[in-house]
Amino acid sequence: MAREAALYEIPKVLEKARVLDDSVLARYNESVKSAYNSDKAREVLSKFGKQGGELTDSNPFMLVALQNSGLLDGARIATRQDLETASRISPHIFSGNYIDFGLSLRTPRDSYRPNDLLAETLGKELKQRRIKLGKGKLIPISALKLRENSDSEHGLVFDLSEDAEELEDLSQFKWDYMREQGLARAYFSRDGRWVAYGAGGLAYSSDDYRVVVVSDDASGEATAKN
Repeated sequence: MAREAALYEIPKVLEKARVLDDSVLARYNESVKSAYNSDKAREVLSKFGKQGGELTDSNPFMLVALQNSGLLDGARIATRQDLETASRISPHIFSGNYIDFGLSLRTPRDSYRPNDLLAETLGKELKQRRIKLGKGKLIPISALKLRENSDSEHGLVFDLSEDAEELEDLSQFKWDYMREQGLARAYFSRDGRWVAYGAGGLAYSSDDYRVVVVSDDASGEATAKN
């Protein structure tokens, strides 16, 4: 019998990245009304729209609320690594759309005042957990949760989730545009660029934005049917 070894490994779970459809929209809006009290927070979190059967107009606040709402039926918001893999396999799969995948934190204070409290809050939580900020961290959506705060211009601040212990350095990735200080949204742009830039855009949304989720084949089919 010939001695041979496979030069590849089949993952234990076969996953699929897909653009989220709009079937979750009504249930999401109801969850926002029941979970958040301030008009300001509700306004920031209620910007989702729909187009061509897809959920549109996302921003990082809404992605965190959606991820933690329990409405994704086992799916999760895509990470940068997920988007890199999907784009390598299907180069034009996200063409024409912006896809958020997390937050870029360079410094624990921000010269842009609406972001300063948000950056300071995350900076303090990193310090409490003895996570060194260094030259900046990429914080994925899965590592975040929301808390209402009347001092925030958005009515909300980001907290680290309970299991957010290891965060990747921004320097581990190639960026086409990166802000040098403070907090910014991290996203894949419609022209294929990796961006962590734009001080004023955390609550901004437009119909060019889409939500990409990852699930195993079985749960993905179930979610689509629901």
